[in-house]
Amino acid sequence: MKTVLFVCTGNICRSPMAEGLFRNSMRGRKDYRVLSAGVGAVNGQVPSRYSILALQELGIDISNQRSRMLTADLVREADYIFGMTRGHVEAISLMFPQAAEKTFLLREFDDTLDSFEKDIPDPIGGSYEVYLDSRDQIEQGIASLVQYLDQLNLLKPAHERSPDVTTFAVGSDHAGFKLKTVLVDYLRERGVEVADFGTHSEVSTDYTDYAQAVARDVAEGRYDFGLLVCSTGVGMSMAANKVAGVRAALVFDERMAALCREHNNANVLCIGANVIDADKGRKILDVFLQAEFEGGRHARRVNKMEKSISPKLRLAAVDPEIAEVIEHECQRQQENIELIASENFTSP
Repeated sequence: MKTVLFVCTGNICRSPMAEGLFRNSMRGRKDYRVLSAGVGAVNGQVPSRYSILALQELGIDISNQRSRMLTADLVREADYIFGMTRGHVEAISLMFPQAAEKTFLLREFDDTLDSFEKDIPDPIGGSYEVYLDSRDQIEQGIASLVQYLDQLNLLKPAHERSPDVTTFAVGSDHAGFKLKTVLVDYLRERGVEVADFGTHSEVSTDYTDYAQAVARDVAEGRYDFGLLVCSTGVGMSMAANKVAGVRAALVFDERMAALCREHNNANVLCIGANVIDADKGRKILDVFLQAEFEGGRHARRVNKMEKSISPKLRLAAVDPEIAEVIEHECQRQQENIELIASENFTSP
């Protein structure tokens, strides 16, 4: 599996649109994984309102995506990195010289464009029409990019081409560390692509940190499934299910593993190291991977679970004045240019 990373500056406009468009163009395929990040991004920001609306017109929902800061780990993980402008490509090369050979301009592969047309301007602060134009430019770049990646794959011998691989995000606390390590190795033996979110030792940790990190990435579509391990699995399942879009199932045997997929369309599997041994854990994983959601009446019931958070729990119901202030501040940051008397990068 190849990891594709889209990079822009603030990561609330162009990169989320690129991630959504690329994921949509590759739906049904599992040979590529897509991420987005921002050179100057703050972790956890939602895409701009106009970005969300522009992709909604194409039937693509990016409202669950959250911004990520560009880090050395992301750069190392990526097989291909695509910037929206030459400035982005140059910034990445300055910050991470080792990534220069795998960093490209998104529209670099569109031979119909003149050189000066290949940058995709930042639409932030512009009208909705400006966002639509930016979306269309990104979509054209994605189309030529997909064609380029497919050509790379097809040029390889059959045995070297990217397989159809399931992806798992995996996490545990200190109590689940040993069992998690065994199950990660087992998944990889089965050809499953695994991202280990930690913990990486038996030093005491908080299970909630790992549960929420895994759950967020599964909910945002970066991984097909999640696996969480703590002493009983209860804490992990409760924490993961606080993330919208996650259906975490606490499982003790193979029968439960099958039913949680077939009837509940579970996307995160939670098990307890104190109640499940390594052999049983492997069997549960086998069944979970083989089972498929049956849909039908079960789909109707699952959809009812996906309703929005209870109004009683919303900030607007608890403190409407604070909710209004936050909404206005988010809109101000997303739709206006802030001029700051500093530079993120200096020239050579």
